[in-house]
Amino acid sequence: MVWPPASSSTRCSSSLPPPPSNGLTQADVAKRLKEELSERNRENEMLKSWNGDPCSLSTWEGFSCESNDGARVVVKLNFSSKNLQGQIPAAIGNLTDLTEIDLQVNNFTGSIPASFSALKHLRNLSVKCNPFLNNQLPDGLSTRVDFRHGACAAEEYESPPGVASHRVIVIGGVACGSLACTFALGFLFVCFNKRERRSPEKDCSSTNPIFQECGIHNTANPAVQQLSLKSIQTATGNFKTLIGEGGFGAVYRGTLPHGQEVAVKVRSSSSIQGTREFNSELGLLSAVWHENLVPLIGYCSEKDQQILVYPFMSNGSLQDRLYGEASKRKVLDWPTRLSVCIGAARGLVYLHNFAGRCIIHRDIKSSNILLDHSMCGKVADFGFSKYEPQEGDSNPSMEVRGTAGYLDPEYYSTQVLSTRSDVFSFGVVLLEIVTGREPLDVKRPRDEWSLVEWAKPYIREYKIEEMVDPGIKGQYCSEAMWRVLEVASVCTEPFSTFRPSMEDILRELEDALIIENNASEYMRSIESTGTRVQLLSVH
Repeated sequence: MVWPPASSSTRCSSSLPPPPSNGLTQADVAKRLKEELSERNRENEMLKSWNGDPCSLSTWEGFSCESNDGARVVVKLNFSSKNLQGQIPAAIGNLTDLTEIDLQVNNFTGSIPASFSALKHLRNLSVKCNPFLNNQLPDGLSTRVDFRHGACAAEEYESPPGVASHRVIVIGGVACGSLACTFALGFLFVCFNKRERRSPEKDCSSTNPIFQECGIHNTANPAVQQLSLKSIQTATGNFKTLIGEGGFGAVYRGTLPHGQEVAVKVRSSSSIQGTREFNSELGLLSAVWHENLVPLIGYCSEKDQQILVYPFMSNGSLQDRLYGEASKRKVLDWPTRLSVCIGAARGLVYLHNFAGRCIIHRDIKSSNILLDHSMCGKVADFGFSKYEPQEGDSNPSMEVRGTAGYLDPEYYSTQVLSTRSDVFSFGVVLLEIVTGREPLDVKRPRDEWSLVEWAKPYIREYKIEEMVDPGIKGQYCSEAMWRVLEVASVCTEPFSTFRPSMEDILRELEDALIIENNASEYMRSIESTGTRVQLLSVH
């Protein structure tokens, strides 16, 4: 929730700060700011000390206050090096007397809130050294604010308090020469074709020889960390907690020195495609960033080990929640299933429209859609991802990649790859969230092995109730459900020319969620009215 800025003409000369136009006091706004930060930083010591009014006798840590028309107001925020994670609080935009905001050297994600445009007195804003933050300024700020952003060199990075001995080396601007030489050869495979990139003045990776060799302009995610094997062993307790396994290798849970929980993917020695996937994923995730893609925190290539480190997704995968192990399977309600798929669709739209040349994931499936603490759907596992083939490409790979049950039949038969291959796989995922069934299950009768083939006659005959997951029966709006089934049906057409784009799919799913939410709100109002009528009749 974002509050409108207070009007300067309504200030009153009192000992209390003026409330914003919606009646909230400065203390109310500060409380909301604390609540937003606490969602991802519950154990942060600075937040624990915040109580009452930020400009009281004991000013809150990180806040600077001055007198203005007889009132004490917040004019500066300094949250530098406080190990803060999650979104930058939109509530900051309601502290309308702010002149300076320093958020550098943290782990903020997402974008700079649009509410910052309301800060008419803001002159200095620093978000430097937030490796997963989109540094795009909201409208109206770029012409009047001294904006400091981007990656920081290793010597600029400050470890959080208590872990100063564990310096985290950020490689946005620095790379070890010998390591660069080793990786350059591997990255040539990923970058086998030449492609147009953004203009040099926008390239934040020009000092990194690995990215130079690959032609990657690391503007979106400028600080993928190079981690030592020893630090990863420490973080995982010597690979103690196994949380999953895939074609690349085992995945372990760990905690970095500054407290961030991570998933550590270690290449198996028996993985034939492991090195290729490692180079592909490292190259791709160093070039892209989106809030609905699982970002890469760091990597390690040491002593024949190839390791990738990601944020730990606390709610597992969509597959786990639909029909995974009993210990992980918790029934998702219909709106949550739909919103998870909307998140994944947004990630795919970003990939398919990536500047210069679109990226095809090639392995979209429910186990590669991960859920963070707030049940936001994020696309993961980019080991098979490729740039869309173009005329003039030399030696294009004809190797078909994907997972049985999700694989586009046209791509399999023709070996011609396009974004519509991802669309087919995504359509299978939509059928999964509706039915709660696996895409390929040979334990069922022969005519039910394939989810796509089993579902088609039910969709043609409008038999929604007979195919819906029992866990959500009676808990959905039929119109919203039918929209999703229509999208799933057209996504899984055998010929790619009849399939929609991800942009079209995203619009339909967003409309379906609006319909679902409106129907739920209407039902709640009816139930509330019925309850009031019953109470009145009793009295």
